[in-house]
Amino acid sequence: MKDYTYTYKISADDYLTHQLFSASMNEIVKQQRKKGLLLWTSAFFVLAVIFVFLKNYALAAYFGVFGIGFIFIYPIYSRWIYKRFYKRFVYRNFNKTQLETIGLTFSTDDVILSNGENEGKIPISNIELIYEIPSHFFIKLDRGRNIIIPKSQIEAIDSLTKTLTDLAELKSIPYKRMLDWKWK
Repeated sequence: MKDYTYTYKISADDYLTHQLFSASMNEIVKQQRKKGLLLWTSAFFVLAVIFVFLKNYALAAYFGVFGIGFIFIYPIYSRWIYKRFYKRFVYRNFNKTQLETIGLTFSTDDVILSNGENEGKIPISNIELIYEIPSHFFIKLDRGRNIIIPKSQIEAIDSLTKTLTDLAELKSIPYKRMLDWKWK
């Protein structure tokens, strides 16, 4: 495999996209969102039933209708809450005014990352999975680490796509193309 080097800038929005993507793939987060929906809608329906027994039909209807409406509103609300949480986390830990320039080199045995000050070699054997979404590539490494590559920052995007697919094929690394992914 020939060595390929790519240079790109990474921003807080790229880290946010990565956090949202990771959350959407995390089973615990999916379960939390389902539990939230079930808990809130159940609470509204229980209140509706209680008010039926108390013969306060106006409040019973209010909570019943609100419970049904909340089934449709909760996914939007949940999406907004999680995005707000991750946005605060990312912006608290990332200097918004400074874009970080990353150099990424793929060789036969290693991935070399550099940011001008530091350089790190990651053995290709540490790559567990490669994700491709509409706006980014995420290379999942062992121990929960990831390499974030924003497609908009890569000049030779076709070359990078080919490099990653060839690498995945050559080293038997799973490559998941999720071009319809969207935070929801």
